Amino acid sequence: MHDFPHIPPAASPAPGLRERKKAQTRSDLERAAVELALDRGPDDVTVDDICARVPVSHRTFFNYFDSKEDALYGIRRAWGDRELVAAQLDEAYEGDLIAAVVHTLFRGLPAETSDPSLHEARMLLASRDPGVVHRRLRRLGDLRDGLVSAVAELVERAEDAGAAIADPEVDHDARAEMVVVACIGAVRIAVREWAEAGATGTPGDVASRTVTIARSLGTVL
Repeated sequence: MHDFPHIPPAASPAPGLRERKKAQTRSDLERAAVELALDRGPDDVTVDDICARVPVSHRTFFNYFDSKEDALYGIRRAWGDRELVAAQLDEAYEGDLIAAVVHTLFRGLPAETSDPSLHEARMLLASRDPGVVHRRLRRLGDLRDGLVSAVAELVERAEDAGAAIADPEVDHDARAEMVVVACIGAVRIAVREWAEAGATGTPGDVASRTVTIARSLGTVL
């Protein structure tokens, strides 16, 4: 697995008022779900409870999420949106492909809706309920297809910018899938280690461990 030269992402316009309001509503729903789950436990929280806490209608809730679990874990339908995932990957990429993929997997949300305190609250919830870890990890597959496509495009752009071709007999899509699969596997291992150690590390610690694990694959092949 190779790192590539830094390629600045294409400039994107700042989000407008409507987009910011939507992002805030989404964040409010996620925060309500997590706070209620910390108070009561995930199984005793309903969509009704989350909507009443914000407050919004059921229709508004389901504009953003398919279920209470998706609000609780920060999962969005947009995770499968290739353009969104590509924008996140571009933003995270600074010449290190593995780190960029891991960062994108850990974020799963666009920059304007990222909330470190909410992420910390989710980590606390996971420390109390290990099942949360496993349920959220199963949703990584929702991000996989869009991320593979985005990585393949990034690899192609990097090679066009002068990066060495690792193996001309392996196409961009195959290489991208290999990187993404390895990173998802590394996330699973790092989060499992974190949970088994008492869930005391920060999200940054787990992400760094994930990068280390993913990079180790190159030393065993």
